[in-house]
Amino acid sequence: MKKVAFTLSDGLLLKGSLLDNENSKDLIIMLHSGGYERTEHGVKEINGPEKIYYNPEGNYTYLSNYLAQDASILLFDQRNHGESGKNVDVATMIKAIKNINSKIDDNVINDIITALKRKDELTIKRLLLNLNTSQEEQEKLQALIARPIIKDMSFLQMAQDLAEVIEKINENNRYKNIHLVGTCMGALVSALYLINYPNDVKSLTLFSPLYTFDPVFLHPINDFSIKKREVIASGKQYRMGNAVEGEKTIAEIASIKDDFYKKLFKLNIPIFCIQGLSDALVPASYQNALFASLKKYHDQNNLSPIYYAEISPGVHCLYDCLFPSLLEATNFIASNLEYSKLKK
Repeated sequence: MKKVAFTLSDGLLLKGSLLDNENSKDLIIMLHSGGYERTEHGVKEINGPEKIYYNPEGNYTYLSNYLAQDASILLFDQRNHGESGKNVDVATMIKAIKNINSKIDDNVINDIITALKRKDELTIKRLLLNLNTSQEEQEKLQALIARPIIKDMSFLQMAQDLAEVIEKINENNRYKNIHLVGTCMGALVSALYLINYPNDVKSLTLFSPLYTFDPVFLHPINDFSIKKREVIASGKQYRMGNAVEGEKTIAEIASIKDDFYKKLFKLNIPIFCIQGLSDALVPASYQNALFASLKKYHDQNNLSPIYYAEISPGVHCLYDCLFPSLLEATNFIASNLEYSKLKK
């Protein structure tokens, strides 16, 4: 895969990897879960040093290898994740830097924020070293830059990011067919993009999609979501790796909930969801009920097929049942590729 980068309209830089298959007009875009990066490598530690939910090569790397013969594949780190830029809360960051040293030039502060948006660590280091500050102030600035003040996660913003990425990578209409793969947060971003651009995508593949808004965001029922909601309710941001949620995230979910479900049901493309029965974040019972209703609606209205599979034990994002889930996903995606159809 070759490295690619996309500068968004707000100046933030997204970095990714592209495997370009010149023999195919299909492009598969894979969107990772919250807190991780584009290869979808999983959780390193759960309740101790065990790495039972961690794939060092990444689930999406495996999936890419399976599908590379039939399609081009794009993986990219979403904003505030991996190698991509930081989703900086500009006004608050400026105030925080000025509180450390009010004499720092405004142009220098703007350069630091621009470098954060591009995750340009060398430029940030150079800018800090050139400042006329005390050692104590330097330490405070470095600590602030290492953990910058960033905006609450906006899934709508990330869906707009996806729209910009697709527009930029397909400027010459190189790819006739777009296929989306999403895990957890990436699945939600994919769907939010789809309901605004329903004609651009030919298939949607989902791993533990973050579609059960009530038990996860609004009325949490499991330990993880309850803890997260308690932190947010205290006025803080909840951070898991680079996934940062706050009150604005919750408010966004509440505002889009009804419209999201109405438009999701009307999407007329093949959809395949794989859900783990032991998912600690997205309750399988809620997911099952949602997709049962979705399938019934599509069947009754003669829309594209909906496929739903549950895997046991199946934790969130399915890191404990990697190969059966990837095999099923590969078969589904391949069946919707134009190149695969031509070979039959």
